Amino acid sequence: MKAYGKTDCGLVRANNQDTFRIDIREEIGFIVLCDGMGGAKAGNVASDKAAELFMAVLTERGTPQMGETEMANLLVEAAAAANAGVYELAGSSPDYEGMGTTLVGGICVNEMVMLINIGDSRAYVLDDHRIAQITRDHSWVEELIAQGRLTREEAATYPGRNLITRAVGVDPQTEGDLYRVTLSEGQSILLCSDGLSGMVTDGEIALCTAEAESQEQACEMLVRAACDHGGHDNVTVVLYSI
Repeated sequence: MKAYGKTDCGLVRANNQDTFRIDIREEIGFIVLCDGMGGAKAGNVASDKAAELFMAVLTERGTPQMGETEMANLLVEAAAAANAGVYELAGSSPDYEGMGTTLVGGICVNEMVMLINIGDSRAYVLDDHRIAQITRDHSWVEELIAQGRLTREEAATYPGRNLITRAVGVDPQTEGDLYRVTLSEGQSILLCSDGLSGMVTDGEIALCTAEAESQEQACEMLVRAACDHGGHDNVTVVLYSI
C-alpha cells in the first residue's frame, strides 16, 4: 500500500484552505482531504481541524482485522467527531463564525477501501486511461441534475455550481455517504478538491495519472493541469494504490 498527496494555492487565491492527511501503516492506511470555507483565516482552520480530528479517531481505533460494518461505523464516528469539533470552534470566535469544510476520506486495507464523503470534494477510481467517479457531490447543481433541471454540460458553467448542500462544522450534526471500493491490480483511488475537478475534465485527470511514472509525478501533473486551466481555486490531490 502506498499513498501520496499534494496541495497548492493555485494562481488566484492568497491562502490555501485545503488540507490532507495520509497515514499508511504495514497492513492498514488512512487518508483524508478537506476543502475549507469561510473567511480568510476560517477556511484553513476548519479544514485543518476536521482532518486532524477525523484522523485521530481512525488511527486510534482502526485495525486491519475490522469487518466492513466496523469500518463504516468508524468512519461515521470519525466524521461526527470532526463535525462536532469544527462546529464548536466556529462558535468560539467571530472570526470563525460560519466556517466549515468538505471532507472525503477513508480506511484502506490493501485492495479494499471504505470511504465517507461530505460536500463536493471527490473520490475517483483510476485504471490506466479510464476514470470513474465514486462519490456523489453534495451540491446544488447535483440536485438540479438529479431533478432533470440541468445537464452535466450546463452544470459546468452554472453560476451556483460552487454551492454545497452539506458540510462539516456548519450544523450540530451532518451526514456522510459511505462507499466501498475493491481495487483490482493497477487501479488507484484519487481524492481531490474541486480546485481540480472544477478545472480539469475527468478525461484529462485520467490522462495525467496514466502518463505519470509515479504517484508523486501524477500529483504534480494534476496540480499543474489545474493551474494551466486558470488555477482559480486551491487544488489538492491524494493518490492511493496497492
